[in-house]
Amino acid sequence: MVPVILKPLDVRIPKWDIGRLNPRNCPFCKTANNTVLKRPDQLPVAFCNTCGCCYLNSLPHLSDIIKLYDGYYHTHRPTDLSEKAVLRMIENARKASKTNWQLQTLLKLNTGSGQMRILDVGCGFGRFLLAARSTGANVIGCDLSPEACKFANRKLDITVHQSELHLCSSSIDSVDAVVMNDFIEHPANPLIEIQAAISILKPGGLLFIHTPNGGEAGTTIETAIKWVGFRVDLEHLQYLSPHTVNWLSQKYGLRIERLETSGFPGLSGIDTQRKPGASSTTREIAKKIPGISKLAKILRIVKTEITGGKRDLRLGSYHLFTILRKL
Repeated sequence: MVPVILKPLDVRIPKWDIGRLNPRNCPFCKTANNTVLKRPDQLPVAFCNTCGCCYLNSLPHLSDIIKLYDGYYHTHRPTDLSEKAVLRMIENARKASKTNWQLQTLLKLNTGSGQMRILDVGCGFGRFLLAARSTGANVIGCDLSPEACKFANRKLDITVHQSELHLCSSSIDSVDAVVMNDFIEHPANPLIEIQAAISILKPGGLLFIHTPNGGEAGTTIETAIKWVGFRVDLEHLQYLSPHTVNWLSQKYGLRIERLETSGFPGLSGIDTQRKPGASSTTREIAKKIPGISKLAKILRIVKTEITGGKRDLRLGSYHLFTILRKL
């Protein structure tokens, strides 16, 4: 049976060298599974009945993956890093420290004494760490992106190691919580990163995982081809499900404190290429037009009325959110 090839949705399709793909078994339980469909980037997806994850059963060459992350925030996810953007980020972090329900859940579940110490793996520019620091936590991060690490270290005064966790964990003191926020879907060997996270957690420490919910793909080709997760963010290499979380908890003796779904896929503008700073530039130009801010506010109110109000992220199911405790 020839696998179904999904149609493109995300304009950001990585240019993998299809002639240099490397086959792999399930990245969690190591079971071999057959291809059931191909993503728009031509990479094959398999379902694992043993641990419940979906994954690429052939990976791009390591050099292709490294190349993608080398310029990740310049070409793949262009990001405004101006001084004004830094000020906005800091202000948004202060607000998020009080309103981010996932961060608040993590803080409430912490049973450690003294100042909470949090490590964010794949922290990007450090937004979550900024919010956590605003609550009084001691924070540290690691990420592969050179520009992200440089930004966090210099602009935000947050220590971020440019490294995979399993390569730098020996130089990091034990922590109360390890955060993997939109991370575990990225590494070629996610299990070794989870093992490293558990190794540096204090007894009773918390492993926080937020990731696309592969459980939404279901267990049949009919349901899988309808899930938008296989058509966007094509740097993702595996997709966890609630079954996978349960499998991991049993394998490593972790207690599931929270396991829920939330959120919706971010599809706005995903079919158009955005340049770094474009939104910022547009905003600055718009400010010079008399009455534009008032008009924009009115339009937002009208849009909210038409759509019935903002969507409650807690009601969505696109993302999987879990907190596991080390016993």
